[in-house]
Amino acid sequence: MNSLFDIEHSSSKSDQSAARRRAWIGARLRVFRRDEEGSMIVMTMFIFMFMMVMAGLGIDTMRHEMERARLQATLDSAVLAGAKAPFGKDPEVIVKDYFAKADMSKYLNPFKDGDIVNTLNASKVYATASMTMDTYLMKLSGVDSLSANAAATAETRIPKLEVALVLDVSGSMSGQKIENLRSAAKTFVTTILNSGDPGAISVAVVPFSTSVTPSDEMFESLFVDEVHEYSTCIALDDEDFNSTGLVTDTEAENDGSATPLRQNIYTSLYGGFENLDWNWRSCMTDEAFRIMPFSASETDLHTKIDTLPASGTTTGDMGIKWGAAMLDPSFRSVTADLITSGTLPASMANTPVDYATGDTMKVIVMMGDGENVTSYFFAENSAYRGDLSDMFNVEYQDEILDYAAYIYDPTYRLYGPGYEYLCDYWWWDCEYKPVDEITSAYHLRHPTWVNEPGLETTAETAVASVSEAGPPCASLLENHFNGTPKNNTGAWQNHECGAAVDAVLDSFLDDYWYYDLQNESWMTGTAYVDLKNSMSGFISRTQLPWEDAWSKLSPYEFSRITGDWAAYNEYFDNGITGAEKNMRMDNVCTAAKNNNITIYTIGYMVEPNGTAEQSLKKCATGYDAHENASSYYYDVKDVDISTAFSSIAGSVQTLRLTQ
Repeated sequence: MNSLFDIEHSSSKSDQSAARRRAWIGARLRVFRRDEEGSMIVMTMFIFMFMMVMAGLGIDTMRHEMERARLQATLDSAVLAGAKAPFGKDPEVIVKDYFAKADMSKYLNPFKDGDIVNTLNASKVYATASMTMDTYLMKLSGVDSLSANAAATAETRIPKLEVALVLDVSGSMSGQKIENLRSAAKTFVTTILNSGDPGAISVAVVPFSTSVTPSDEMFESLFVDEVHEYSTCIALDDEDFNSTGLVTDTEAENDGSATPLRQNIYTSLYGGFENLDWNWRSCMTDEAFRIMPFSASETDLHTKIDTLPASGTTTGDMGIKWGAAMLDPSFRSVTADLITSGTLPASMANTPVDYATGDTMKVIVMMGDGENVTSYFFAENSAYRGDLSDMFNVEYQDEILDYAAYIYDPTYRLYGPGYEYLCDYWWWDCEYKPVDEITSAYHLRHPTWVNEPGLETTAETAVASVSEAGPPCASLLENHFNGTPKNNTGAWQNHECGAAVDAVLDSFLDDYWYYDLQNESWMTGTAYVDLKNSMSGFISRTQLPWEDAWSKLSPYEFSRITGDWAAYNEYFDNGITGAEKNMRMDNVCTAAKNNNITIYTIGYMVEPNGTAEQSLKKCATGYDAHENASSYYYDVKDVDISTAFSSIAGSVQTLRLTQ
C-alpha cells in the first residue's frame, strides 16, 4: 500500500515528464519555424492548381468558339438560302430545314414578326440562334457552362431593271454569227426576266446597222419635222450626242423653243429605180430592223430576237444613242402614247423611271462586231432637198370602152370594147370606164438638157406667155416658180392663181428632155407635156419633192441616167465618217454613265486593239484610260457569245449579306 508520500512523489514525476515533453515539442516547433527546407513544394502546388484552372479555361474557351463559329456558319447559310427563296416560298421553312440537317434545330430561336419579309422585288430574312455548352475544367473555377449567341441578316434585292439590248445587225453578222447572237440574246432575256418578279424588269431591243429605225408609233411621239412618209429614221447632229434624251412632242408642247428633230431622207447610195433595198440605204425600213419598245414578255422578246436580220453597215453611235434615249425619263411620254395606242400594256406607265429613283437599275448591253463606217446624206441646205425636184409622177387609170352613142339618137348605145372601132367616126360619141387601179408613171427631167439650148424659159417669160396668169397673179406666180414662198396666200386664193399653175408649168416643162423610168426611154418636153391629152386615162401630173424622189431612185442611178454627177458627188461627199461616229458614241456613252446608266459592251470577234474594240471599251462602265480596260467589256474571240451574255446576266443580279 503506497503511502501518501509515495503518491505525491509519483505525481511530481509525472508533472516533470509532461513539462519536459512540452519543452521538447516547443523546441521542435521553434526548429521547424526556423527550418526552410520543403517550402518550394507548397509554391509548386499553388502554381499547379493555377495552371490547371488556366488550361481548363483555354480548352473550354476553344470548344466554345468552335461551337459558336459552327452555329454562326449554319445560321449564315440558312438565312442566305432563305433570302433566295422565290416569291411565294416560305423562307422560314428553308432556315429551319438547314438547322435540322445540321442537327442544331434546338439552337434556333423562334422567329418574330418582321424577321422575314418576302416581297415582289426583295426578300429579307433575320434569324438568331443560341446555345449553352457545359464546361470541362472551368468547373474547377466555378463556371459550369458557357453561352453562344448568333444573329444574321441576309437580303436579296432584285432592283427594278430597265434594260436596253443594243445589238449590231449589220451585214457582217450574217451566217452563224447572227444565229449565235439570237440564241445568246434569248437566253439573256430569259435569265434576266426570271431573276425578278413580274413587273420588276423590262427589256427593249434596239437593232442597229446603217441606221436605227423606231416604230411608227414611237416616231409619231417624237418632235420631228416630217418631210416624207417613206421611213421613220431621224438624222442627229453632233450636239445631240452630248445628252441621253430625244425631244418629244410632250417636251415641245411645254417648251415652245424646242428644236424639232430632222427626218432622215430615205434613199440609198446605190440602187435602181424602186430598188433601194441595198446595204447602202440610209434607213432600214423592214419590220425586223425596228426597235421593240419595253416589254416584260419573254415570248414577245424571243419572237423579236428570232427575226433579227443581218444587213447594212455599222452605225454604233446611233445604236447607243437610242438605247440611252429609251432609258431617259423624257421617254416616258412616248411610253404613254404607246400605251394609248395599245402597243404597250398599262403596267409600263412609269417606264422609264427618273434617274434618281431608288431600287432601280438602268442597263445598256451593247454588242458590236465591227467598227463604225461612213454613212451618207444630203446636206440640210442642199439643192437636192425641198419641194421641186426633177422627178414627176403622172397618174392614170387604164380604161376600156363602156359604150358608143349615136349622136343623132344618144339613147342608141352599143356597149362593150368590141365597138371601139366606132370611135373613129365622128357621128359616134364614146364613153370609157376605168378597169384597173390608179397607176403612177414616173419621169425624170434631165437637169440640163433642153430642146433648144439658150432658149430656156424663165419664170418671167412663162408667166407672160400664159393668158390665165392675169396681172393680179403674175407676180405671185413668178415668185412661186422662183422658189419664193407664198407669203400672201389670201391674194393667191382670191385671184384663183392656182388655176394658172399648170399652164405656166407647161411652158417650163416643154424645154427639157424626160426619161420614162418604167420604160427606160427618153421623150421630148413637148411630148411629156402633151401626156395629159395623149395618155389614156390621164388623171394628174405632180412634181415631187426631192425627199420623195430619192425614195424612188438612188443618187447614183440619177447621175447614171442623166450623166450629171453633181447629185451623187454631193451625197457621197457629205457622209458622216467612222471617226465622227466614234466621237459621237464616246460622247453619248459618257452622258449615259453620268446619269448612272450601267453599260456593258461586247466586242464580237473584233480586231484586237482595233478601232471597234477601243470604241466599245471606252463606252463600257468603269473604263480605265490608263489601263485601257474595263471589267464591263467582254471580248468574244469565237462565234459563241453565250458566255458573255450569261456573265452579264449574272452581274445585274444582286445578293447581299448585310450582317
